[in-house]
Amino acid sequence: MIDLPNDYFLVQFLAEEDYRHAIYEGPWMIADHYILVQRWKPFFTVTTTQTKMVAAWIRIPGLPIELYNDCFHWRAKSKPRTMLKIDKLTSNHSRGKFARICMEVNLNRKLVSMINVMGHIIKLEYEGLHSICFKCGKYGHRQEHCGVLME
Repeated sequence: MIDLPNDYFLVQFLAEEDYRHAIYEGPWMIADHYILVQRWKPFFTVTTTQTKMVAAWIRIPGLPIELYNDCFHWRAKSKPRTMLKIDKLTSNHSRGKFARICMEVNLNRKLVSMINVMGHIIKLEYEGLHSICFKCGKYGHRQEHCGVLME
């Protein structure tokens, strides 16, 4: 592990399995602070304009059982961002309260709180990303602290 400026760390894994676990099984938390894990990009520099692509679990509460199929998941993947993984209990239809999909999310882009699937409005919850403002769609603050004026 190498410490970089601005609280970034570079971690190299010896085993592919450990790397996949770190990327896909989060979100991770240490001492009440969420750790955002992202893939290494060549020529990475720590700047305030750095794109923050992170793997995040998206929970879909109350998903109708008819939409628990691969067609829904592949349709949903184009909405928030790139799908990385489907939760095992979701893929084998063992849990009915909610579905979970691990997506690659760009924290510099607008995040959505719901999607329309076959005429049904489906609510999305981002696990481990608690500072999302759905007024402006940005990560880093909550709606009650948003400075964006609505028309």
